[in-house]
Amino acid sequence: MDFEAINRLRLKEAFGEFELFQRISKDGDWLDKLFECDTRGQLFVYDDAEAGHVVYVNDTKGLGRDKVFGLVNKNHKDVFLWHIDGVIYEKTSKCDCAVITTDEMEFIEFKTNASNSSQEAIFDNYHKASEQLQKIVKDVKERCSKVGVTLTSVIPVEAHAVFNPTVPSDSAMKKNISAKFLVRTGVKLSFDNIKELK
Repeated sequence: MDFEAINRLRLKEAFGEFELFQRISKDGDWLDKLFECDTRGQLFVYDDAEAGHVVYVNDTKGLGRDKVFGLVNKNHKDVFLWHIDGVIYEKTSKCDCAVITTDEMEFIEFKTNASNSSQEAIFDNYHKASEQLQKIVKDVKERCSKVGVTLTSVIPVEAHAVFNPTVPSDSAMKKNISAKFLVRTGVKLSFDNIKELK
C-alpha cells in the first residue's frame, strides 16, 4: 500500500490538534479510523447511517446505485477513502468524505435522503451540499497551507454532490451553484454519482 498521496498533503501536521491524527506514528495507522483503502477496479462509497460515516461497500445490492458514489479504478490504484463527517468533524458540519489517490482528490457530499417535496426544499438541499463542500475545501486548503502545502498545486481537487435521482434536477440552478463554487474555492463542483479515476 502506497501512502505517498496522504503523506504529500501533510495531513498529520495540518490536522495535528485532532486526537485521531495525533495517534498516527506510522503509515498503517491511517487505516485505523481515518481511512480505508481499496484497489478493486469498481469501488462503491456509501454513507452508512449505522456506522455513522461513509464506508466502502462491495456492491450496491440492497442499497441501490442511487445511494452510492461509484469509482471506476481501471488501473487498480490504492484509493484512500477519508472519513470526514462523523469521524473528525461533528455530523453534518462538513462534507461526508474525500477520496485520495496519487493523482487526485475528490470531496463527496451525500444528499441521497433529500426529498422532492417542494422547489424550496430542493433549492435548500442543493445549497446545503454546496456549503458543506465549500467548508471542507476551504478548511483543508487553509490547514495544508499552514504546513507549507498548496493543496491544488500538489493534487488536482474536485467536489461531488450526490443526490437521490427522485429529486427533480434543475440544470440552471446546478450550473449557477457550480459556477459560484468554482469562484469561491477554485475547485470544480459536479452533481453526479460516479467518477472514473485517472
